Amino acid sequence: MQRSLLFVPVGDERTASTRCRVLAHLPALERAGFAPRVRWSLDRRAGGATRAVLRALDLVRDVAASGGADLLFLHRKMFPPQLARLLRRRGRPLVLDLDDALDLPPPDAGATPAARFRRNFEATAHAADLVLCGNAELARRVPHDRVEILPTAVDTERFAPGAAPPARGPALGWVGYAGNLRYLEAIAEPLREVARRHAGLRLIVVADRPPAIDGLEIEYRRWSLEREVADFGGIAVGLMPLSDDPWTRGKCAFKALQYMALGIPAVASPVGANREAIETGVSGFLPRDAREWVDALDALLSDRSLAARIAAAGRKVVEERYALDVISPRLVAILERLVGSGVR
Repeated sequence: MQRSLLFVPVGDERTASTRCRVLAHLPALERAGFAPRVRWSLDRRAGGATRAVLRALDLVRDVAASGGADLLFLHRKMFPPQLARLLRRRGRPLVLDLDDALDLPPPDAGATPAARFRRNFEATAHAADLVLCGNAELARRVPHDRVEILPTAVDTERFAPGAAPPARGPALGWVGYAGNLRYLEAIAEPLREVARRHAGLRLIVVADRPPAIDGLEIEYRRWSLEREVADFGGIAVGLMPLSDDPWTRGKCAFKALQYMALGIPAVASPVGANREAIETGVSGFLPRDAREWVDALDALLSDRSLAARIAAAGRKVVEERYALDVISPRLVAILERLVGSGVR
């Protein structure tokens, strides 16, 4: 007998976390006897005030629809206390999935009160039978102990060495959401110093807008889902700089893991899950200040054998700990246990 599973994620298939923490696992869930269905948000194509209205309506629709599944899986969706309580159904498990510090306002949240984020996070977490967290830092923020850590999976068949064109000449790369470009821009001076040492250095940036960095040759590529893997092409060293604050400590190292899966050496700030994924000097580098950024990038661009060793070690880390064929069976086992446990 098939067990129905309703996923309620944020965004759509273009949203990285939804692709990697929901859609990527659907084949494994189907093979395990689940009948998964994804309920897309009304507001995924809207903007401005229209989006705010649709978002509120969406939450009400989610509550109304949630009773028809054997298991309800919320990905990054937070509900105010009144609605969160209505999500609970006797005999139907509820899972909340997190890959960011959703108890906090994100850096681009504007004037939205921080207390609202914390209130809705706690209400939704308390309603859940289980909270799945992308890393240990997120697990520490959950207000109860019904928690499991499930890293974000990387499809190592798609993200594999040779899947994107190789680097020709010195080229650093950064791939991500434009809201995070502030972290790349913060290391502009170390990047300029590396460019002074390596003639012809390019900075490849894949995002929804170019960075504001002077004094570097920047190759900007507008992100598209169709070119998700190909746009990593030409990158010799992948960058994941971060500030060190409560929001960034909840991040899941995903861009670093994509570089590593592709056989691209990763250099990332020693913040949050980056420290779990990378052993500095072995599977990547974790520079702590401007000088260490320069030294790490200079070494990888100058020494091909070092870059090759780091790339191979990084790929092995992803294969053993973060690959889709490692993470999907863990998710299947967790959900099977919940459905069979008769919770509530």
